[in-house]
Amino acid sequence: MSTTTPENRDQPQVAPFILNHVGDISRPRRGMSTAAAIEHLPGEAGIVANVRNTLGWMRRGNEHLLEQHRRFGPVYRTVFAGYTVVCVADPEMVMSIARDDHSWSTALAWLTFFQGIDAKINASQIDSPLFLDFKPHRDARKILQPAFGHTATAGYFDAATPIFEKAIDRWVEQGHVSFKDAIRSLLVEVSTRIFLGVDSGAREFERALIDYWEGPLSLSRSALLSSKWRRSIRGHRVLCEMLRSRIAERRATGGDDLFSRLCAKTQESEGILDDDGLVRLVIGVMAAAFATTSSGLASMAYLLAIHPEWQEKMREEALAVSKGRVSYEDSKQLEVTSRVWKETMRLYPIAPYCARRALHDVNLGQFRIPAGTFVMGLISVVMQDSALWSNPQRFDPDRFTEERAEDKKSKASFLPFGTGAHTCTGMHLANAEAKSFWHAMLTRCRFTLERNYRGRHTYMPAGIVSGDVKLRVERL
Repeated sequence: MSTTTPENRDQPQVAPFILNHVGDISRPRRGMSTAAAIEHLPGEAGIVANVRNTLGWMRRGNEHLLEQHRRFGPVYRTVFAGYTVVCVADPEMVMSIARDDHSWSTALAWLTFFQGIDAKINASQIDSPLFLDFKPHRDARKILQPAFGHTATAGYFDAATPIFEKAIDRWVEQGHVSFKDAIRSLLVEVSTRIFLGVDSGAREFERALIDYWEGPLSLSRSALLSSKWRRSIRGHRVLCEMLRSRIAERRATGGDDLFSRLCAKTQESEGILDDDGLVRLVIGVMAAAFATTSSGLASMAYLLAIHPEWQEKMREEALAVSKGRVSYEDSKQLEVTSRVWKETMRLYPIAPYCARRALHDVNLGQFRIPAGTFVMGLISVVMQDSALWSNPQRFDPDRFTEERAEDKKSKASFLPFGTGAHTCTGMHLANAEAKSFWHAMLTRCRFTLERNYRGRHTYMPAGIVSGDVKLRVERL
């Protein structure tokens, strides 16, 4: 395995056939299929396995992945969404995959899923961080960094809180809410406000974002054969048109939202970010922000409904911090809320894996992973590893206290937002939104499930609890 130094970190060792296929490895012109022979690994292949595993991921989520891990071991091959992949569940191996950018490509992995939805991916100078590696990836994150710093996040927090309060007051008046649908729509409304600076058009953005986001789970990548794939292409096109139509106005008027900041940067620094790249960068941020945070909040609402004692603990803390609107700084005192949020992401992980492709032959323990192999480091399985977590299937937020600190047993124990160079850019914003929402919710009402049911983990495509999470809401 090659080593990385400051002088060569942007010149990784790459198998020649990969370079011939994708061109610039830091900004691949296209994705690639798994061409390597991996029959030496335990696992399964074939059309039946593809359908069974894709549906297994979607319907049974992490339970399905845990079963495969028990069946095949820490490294195994399988088929998912039409692609042959190698899944890795050993904590130390997962950490090495996540952090060693010199042996693995994130861009080539994610292009596997999204290529074909946007025909112009990587045609411009900057794109979504998902589809970039090395210096272009660092450049993209550098552009986004001011928009996710402390000052910007505090501004987003202040903008989101009254939107949350208004929606929750409406739910209290109604006495009930279909929470999963409601929180998804609410997070799109928040995203359009803080990322785009607009207070209208959220429903149109929501439909387009959902269609775009669900495309990679299509069993077929043919627009003729798959209605889901057609909707994904159409949803992406609608998002591009909606954003491009606003660029000129934002350059003229400015604003504190992410889109306005990027429009201004494009104008001030010609050549850094063209309009196509700007649009895709914003789409990538919005798609990740609304789908992931809303999924986590829906799962947390289910857990709080079936564990009312934790709902009361969070409520007591919220009222002690502030009986009125909480500030961003004061929200940092919501330690119980933080523990329950972490436990939600552990039990109902939002992102199942860190996706990579091997740039050259790599050894993972006793297993040889050939160059070009699509590898998934199963962070969701590690977060329920009995060697790291006590009673891993049990809901127990106190495992995150300083005294127990189960999340510190291994560097790979708890990686809900990934790690290394590709750590989620919006991690701090997601945590802030969760605290803002739950403070507003719990200081206004109590809630229970309208109908008790045993929720299971699913991937649709973000990890989320099953069912509608219909709540009965009672004013305090």
